[in-house]
Amino acid sequence: VPKSSYVQEQLTRRMAGEIVVSEKPGDTLRKWREIFQLSQKELATLLGVNPSVVCDFEKGRRASPGIGTVRKFVEAMVDYDSSHGGKVVNTMAGTRTNEAIVDIREFTSGISIESIIEKIEGDVLAGSKEIIERPIYGYTMVDSLKAITTFNAFGEMYGWSNERAVFFSGVHYGRSPMIAVRAHPVKPRMVVYVKPKAVDPLAPKLADMERVVLVKTDLDEDTIVGKLRYLR
Repeated sequence: VPKSSYVQEQLTRRMAGEIVVSEKPGDTLRKWREIFQLSQKELATLLGVNPSVVCDFEKGRRASPGIGTVRKFVEAMVDYDSSHGGKVVNTMAGTRTNEAIVDIREFTSGISIESIIEKIEGDVLAGSKEIIERPIYGYTMVDSLKAITTFNAFGEMYGWSNERAVFFSGVHYGRSPMIAVRAHPVKPRMVVYVKPKAVDPLAPKLADMERVVLVKTDLDEDTIVGKLRYLR
């Protein structure tokens, strides 16, 4: 089986299963639609249905969809992505064996950056109110020192979506992580420095240039993971 086909099938199963078992399947369906950067109208067109059908499912105005219906939704998104270069599917193809990654999790539905900041008792160093109100769909905890020496592919930290928070532990002054973020074509929505010794003034400037929310927190990585692991 070609690797791309295998990844597509694995992704399809993961998405469908996550939507079906979710306490709020409509929210989870919307999460994946947004990850694939499709509007409700675009997804409805792919499915051959009225946009109100997609809207009703996401808002919970229709009975929870069965696995057959969910699979149609999911396959439409995956097939569309594959026919347009496979940006999302290719992101999923990367293995996450890098020892620089301390922890990586996906949320079942979007959680606002504002909520994450509150949860980790963070101080905002860069980021507009409009961006801070946006949802993210997961987080990755990265050991900064190991990342510098072991990352062969910066994209490994993005998990199932780059619409996530990337936490850098072991930060001294915070210049190198933001330079690395700026250099990579795919950006996380949020970068968090964990217990930095100080923050170089260049870091917030780079974050603003890339429209990335930059936050620092004095909590240690174990405490952060404990607070975030059970978010839904």
